[in-house]
Parts: sequence; C-alpha cells; structure tokens
Amino acid sequence: SDQSLKEFEGATLPLLYCQCFAVRSLGWVEMSEDDMAPGKSSVAVNNCIRQLSYHKHNLHDTAGIWGEGKDMLMVLENDTMKLIDPLGQTLLHAQPIGSIRVWGVGRDNGRDFAYVARDNLTQVLKCHVFRCDSPAKNIATSLHEMCSKIMMERKASKPGVSRLNSDPGKPVVIPVEEFPAPKNELFQRFRVYYLGNQPVAKPVGMDIVNETLETAMNGRDKNDWTPVFVNVAPATLTILSRQDEEVLSECRVRFLSFMGVGKDVHTFAFIMAEGPHDFTCHMFWCEPNAASLSEAVQAACMLRYQKCLDARPPSLASCLPTPPADSVARRVKKGMQSLLGSFKSYRSGSQSP
Repeated sequence: SDQSLKEFEGATLPLLYCQCFAVRSLGWVEMSEDDMAPGKSSVAVNNCIRQLSYHKHNLHDTAGIWGEGKDMLMVLENDTMKLIDPLGQTLLHAQPIGSIRVWGVGRDNGRDFAYVARDNLTQVLKCHVFRCDSPAKNIATSLHEMCSKIMMERKASKPGVSRLNSDPGKPVVIPVEEFPAPKNELFQRFRVYYLGNQPVAKPVGMDIVNETLETAMNGRDKNDWTPVFVNVAPATLTILSRQDEEVLSECRVRFLSFMGVGKDVHTFAFIMAEGPHDFTCHMFWCEPNAASLSEAVQAACMLRYQKCLDARPPSLASCLPTPPADSVARRVKKGMQSLLGSFKSYRSGSQSP
C-alpha cells in the first residue's frame, strides 16, 4: 500500500545521508581557548594526536565509557556525529557537528583523526583522538560535505523559519558563519627549488652552509634545480616533488643541527645529523626570498626544543648522565642552542634603535 511504501521510505532514506567509519579511541587531551587561535589550532591538534599516538601512558579516560583503546563506530548522520558500540549497538556519545570547533588528520599517520569540542558537563575544551581503519581524510571530507549541506539547508530555510519555533529538544547548531573549517593538513607548505643535498664535515656553522650552497649554485644550471614543496610540521620537514608529490626526503626536526640563510637571500639550507659522524646539508632556492621558509623552520625548532625542556622534570634532569662529547645528541643540542641563541640575538638586534 501507499502507507507501507511511505513507511519504507521513511526508514531507508535517512540511511542515504548516513556514513559510518570503524575507529578506535585513543583518548582525549584537555586544550585551552588560546590553542584555538587562528594559526595555532592546526599545530595544537597535531600535537594532541602525537601525544596520544606515542605516549599512551598519559591518556585520559572518560569514566571508561568511550575512552582509550575502545573500538567503536563513528556515524555521521544528519547534523550529528555519533559514537556507537559495535557489539551492543549502544550509543556512547552524540556530538552536534555544529559544536565541533576544529578537526584534523594526523601528519605522521594518515589514519589518525581528531576533533575539538567543549564537554557539555564540565565545559572543558577537549581534543578527542581516534585511530581509523580507513584513511582519516575520508572522515574529514565527509564532515566538510555535511557542513556544506547543513549550511545550504539553513540558508534556504532561514527567511521563513523562526528560531523561536524550533524544537527545543534538538541540539542548537551554531550559526553558519561559525562552522569549523576542515583542517586536513597540519603543516605549512612552501613552493621552492631543491638544490640537492651534500655530506658535510660538521653539524654547525655558517661557513659550512655558505660553502655548500656556493658549491651547489656553481655546480648546477638553474634548469636542473628540482621544483619541490617543503612541508614544515612541528616534528617533520618533508621535501616533495611538485610534479607528483613523491617524497624526496623526510627529516625529523629533532635531528636538525643547524640552519641558515645564505649570502644570497634567496638561498636557505639546514644540516641534519644522520649518524655519529654523518651530517647532510639540504639546500633550497626560494622566491622572493628565504625569509618565510627560514622563519617556519625556526619556529618548528623552537617548539621542539621547548617541548623537550617541558618534558624533562627538574629532578630528572639533574640526575641524567651527560652525553659523550662526540655524541649526536650533544652535537645536535649544541647546534640547536647556537641556532636559537643567534635567532634571539637577531630579534633583539632588529628591535633596538
């Protein structure tokens, strides 16, 4: 009958707008409102993802309901993100999509997904992190599509619908202008030319950087330079071919021992510690100059260095053995301190009358 057909449509049509993802909760990290500031939210979310991915002993657990280590289904339906127990089909949590401040995909692992929202009971801002069975960008893309759909529907219905007549039982969705923008890429990207890399004798020194840059500039024609993207993340510097985004080199910030702008302001280089006596200098040509790239790498180094200091309790630092004089750790630390010291001197000097 027509009635049974309508009932069938009513039961099945909502499924067309429902998407389901298998995920595992890695827990949550408390965040501050300052972390949500423009330009800082991507880094803050990525740091939360790293913290919960690699330091599981620091995990929070929300009363065992949907905390660390629990397998669940993340269902995106209408204007709500639902977390469901796959065994008992129990609803563990319902999050209005409009109340999500920001979301992101992990830089180190493309299957890590996180979103930030305020807890309804405690009003604490939390970053919830999940490990996905499929690429996490699928969730981010779906959220973006759903936000676009909701915005279009609300724009269409806004002239004829009064908020006073809305169902009080439904969660309030924030205005269109405040919808979160998808944060799929938690890094800064620069279009530059790669001059190549060269083994060097020492981990630090502008003389080393300038000599290596001069050799690279004199030894190759400009047409032979490789057009690349340099992605600068808090923990990683990635060099990718502009043609097919093949990863040419991936460098951990923790092993960056020195960096500098060459005599020509278009040139920039950094030195990586590959082993106890093995150092490599990576060189670039930047347009219009190397200032933006160098400042981004400096910021990543400073963030990494500060995190190392914050992570070491004073009581522990005093009893740790001093690294050998020729160790990579000591050379990298010396280079980092030299780098940061020169950066601070440059800043203070530029501000003096």
